[in-house]
Amino acid sequence: MKILFITNMYPVRDYIYFGIHVKEQIEAIENIFDIKKEIYFINGRASKWNYLKSIFKINSLIRANNYDIVHIHFGLSGLFLLFNPFLKIPVVLTIHGTDINSNKGLGMLRFITKLVVKRVHNVIAMNDSMVSKLTMYRKKIVKIPCGIDINQFKEIFVQKNPLKIIIGFPGNKKRQEKNFQLFLKIVEKMKDITEIEVIEFHDMTREEVVKNLNKIDLLLLTSTSEGSPQIIKEAMACNKPIVSTDVGDIRYLLKDVKKTFVINSFDPKNFISPIEEIIKLSMEKRKTNGRNELLKMHLDAENVAKSIYRLYEKLI
Repeated sequence: MKILFITNMYPVRDYIYFGIHVKEQIEAIENIFDIKKEIYFINGRASKWNYLKSIFKINSLIRANNYDIVHIHFGLSGLFLLFNPFLKIPVVLTIHGTDINSNKGLGMLRFITKLVVKRVHNVIAMNDSMVSKLTMYRKKIVKIPCGIDINQFKEIFVQKNPLKIIIGFPGNKKRQEKNFQLFLKIVEKMKDITEIEVIEFHDMTREEVVKNLNKIDLLLLTSTSEGSPQIIKEAMACNKPIVSTDVGDIRYLLKDVKKTFVINSFDPKNFISPIEEIIKLSMEKRKTNGRNELLKMHLDAENVAKSIYRLYEKLI
């Protein structure tokens, strides 16, 4: 099977984990199945003009090659489809969150995404909230959250200071939707109770992410918007306690995971008691059953890759 993957998220030299979940998903499919892949990366961070250039370059690429499937990651990456009404190849679109939730530019991104959704054969959504925003196209939508490599993300021994509580912030604090200001307010309140160290999960290699996940006492996610955050699933695979705002599919992911809390609020004081409940436990007891729950949901990379490949097979 010959597949063209089109994405505006892919690791680059100055942002090594940008779109790492897309890269790893493609590699998982390639590792299990006999596919020939080509990846077209639209570097929108470098220049927004690259989206316009992609319209012509991708359509030329499709004309010159005999692809069986085109798989687009992120709605705006499918802009080329709006200029190729006669495309006969089956097309799959994965929406990742911002593309369907964003109100930026008077909702233009969401508007373009819906136009692309109309043109594709199937849409992969991360969570039920995304599905609810596309009710007109419900028959073509399948819910398949991204998986993680459970062989890489697991419990490992890391030396810790028992007198210090380490809290992980999941993401780049400069990204507005990550809501770092709320995180800071919570941490400042916690500093009245105990000594706190913060680890920001940004610009790390995969090995560094694993090591630091095992180093933290808990992960604190304060985002205003998410799809199906990989860092939550990675923390689950390492059996780490989690406190999170109620965004994306996090409530679903953590519904049966002990020592995790999903807070339907953006008020800092509502986070203090759950965090205290975790840090009052001895170091040995600050562990969850997250890994087992993740496996029950089949959210390991291999099972997710198989689900996506089955979707491809139905289309050709």
